[in-house]
Amino acid sequence: MNDQEKDLPNWEQATFKNSVIFAWIVSEHPEVCLELLQLILPELAVTEIFEVISEYTQKASLKNHGVRFDVYTEDDRGRMFDLEMQVVDQHDLSKRISYYQSNLVRRALASGCAYNEKADTYVIFICDFDYGRSGLPLYSTKMILHENRKVLDTGVHNIILNIKSNKLSLVSKRLAAFLNYLASSKVIDDFTRKLDELVTELKTDTRKKDHYMEYKQEIASLKAYIREETRKETREATQKEEREKTISVMIKKMVAKGYDRQKTLATILEFTNYSAPEVSEIYDKLLVK
Repeated sequence: MNDQEKDLPNWEQATFKNSVIFAWIVSEHPEVCLELLQLILPELAVTEIFEVISEYTQKASLKNHGVRFDVYTEDDRGRMFDLEMQVVDQHDLSKRISYYQSNLVRRALASGCAYNEKADTYVIFICDFDYGRSGLPLYSTKMILHENRKVLDTGVHNIILNIKSNKLSLVSKRLAAFLNYLASSKVIDDFTRKLDELVTELKTDTRKKDHYMEYKQEIASLKAYIREETRKETREATQKEEREKTISVMIKKMVAKGYDRQKTLATILEFTNYSAPEVSEIYDKLLVK
């Protein structure tokens, strides 16, 4: 479950930066996906993409943890791209990026191929917060040797966009217009106009609305399930802690009376419903060095 899904807005309030809306539009309109890659990564000169997939339409169950890309695609050179919309900062983006990259990399090298044949992989996070804490509109990562700063060509690329940047003059006008649109819904150029029209069009699709509301309900149900499981685990942990305290007190009293390990365990097991393994474990924890 993506963090922004914890509190999905109402259908009427959802904008292009909502992960579900984003995934639907970008996956169902390959020309939008292509233009996004072109304005985010102009140096790649991407001209054609294939197999634009949204995992929102292919999820098995929200309770099963696994990678579920917002949008996945490949270009005509075999390069692989994962585009993610991230609204809420849960302070785990570094690990999240690593996890998503690992799943891309597993797809990037066919069995029997040389390592130099591995496809380049790109994970792109569009964030409604400043991950780099420098106000920049775009951050990227690279792997280097710590000692001499030599850059390693791993073919692994991570890009993090900052919707909230106030330094949009540092990027192209097209990318600046896109980030500005996400931040304010302000239409500036042809691309943002197209996005706005597609969002409006999507909102008229009653099937999409029903799907969205069902998904929102599923998120609510999952949150309730997680809360109940957390409470259950807390209760069980408390009960276990109390059992351990009680057993520890009994062991200490019997040892003080001169009981050896065998007699101590036998006595406790005879007069209580505690199991032999748990009593034995606690005895050893207390007395065996």
